[in-house]
Amino acid sequence: MRKYINLCLSLLICFSLFSVSRAETSGSLPLLKIAPDARSVALGATGAAVQHGAMSAFHNPALMAFAEQSQASFGYSDWLLDISMQTAALLFNYDRFTTGLSINTYSVPDIERRVLPSDDPIETFSAHDFTGGGSFAYKISDDFAIGLTGRWIHQEIYIEEANGYAFDAGAAYRLFKFNTTFGAAVRNLGKMDALEDEESPLPADAVAGFSSLIYQKGDFGLNGMADAQFIFDDDIRAHAGLEGFWRENLFLRLGYQTGSELRTYSGGVGIAWNRFGFDYAFQPMAEDFEASHRFGFKIKF
Repeated sequence: MRKYINLCLSLLICFSLFSVSRAETSGSLPLLKIAPDARSVALGATGAAVQHGAMSAFHNPALMAFAEQSQASFGYSDWLLDISMQTAALLFNYDRFTTGLSINTYSVPDIERRVLPSDDPIETFSAHDFTGGGSFAYKISDDFAIGLTGRWIHQEIYIEEANGYAFDAGAAYRLFKFNTTFGAAVRNLGKMDALEDEESPLPADAVAGFSSLIYQKGDFGLNGMADAQFIFDDDIRAHAGLEGFWRENLFLRLGYQTGSELRTYSGGVGIAWNRFGFDYAFQPMAEDFEASHRFGFKIKF
């Protein structure tokens, strides 16, 4: 079994690093590049090996298999200016296998349209991106799982529309003895139809990382996590986070990431009580943009 696990992880990581796909571009489907949930953002956008419950569908679908209960998660992101993101995910746990549904929307309102230079626009319009997906994860053993997410993508700008599809595939392995999880995933492999005359390249990437319980004494503890992200134009980014907790009820989070002109540091808090959870993330922005605020709510059932 251990040889099989090592082989699967090795093949997944090799495919991540050498798969041929078009690169991430600055204007292409931003909702596929931005972590949609508050907890991940607060932890430096880590997710390859961090258990995010239903939201793992957006990071590494294999981690959904380790969820102990079915759950629903919702997220709202106040991004830049008036740009916003809304996210919802459902996870259904059936012991060895887990299924999930997820949606993610990204809206840019009040874009001004002009034909000639003028103070007043002819009109304003909006741009919208939408994804709807289904996920499946299977726990091969108590410590090893694999997962797959498929998404339908819709992009709309002014009167132009385009549709497409994307797939994520991941694997995760837990070392119970050391309270450590390793994970790897390839994400956003697919294709878009042409929007007017040009296709929008999908921001395909591969990510590998770990999460671990660093310290615990009594009711207090500290989790640490880190990811390496390989964007398929050879850009490499690092993500790291720390999460202090008290009795698994109160959480204080810090994060750091490289490779973005706008985002570096982040932080946040979390509250868990009974079946309910609330998360908040704060992320300062460069270039004189206002900080981004993220909110999350989840319920187990």
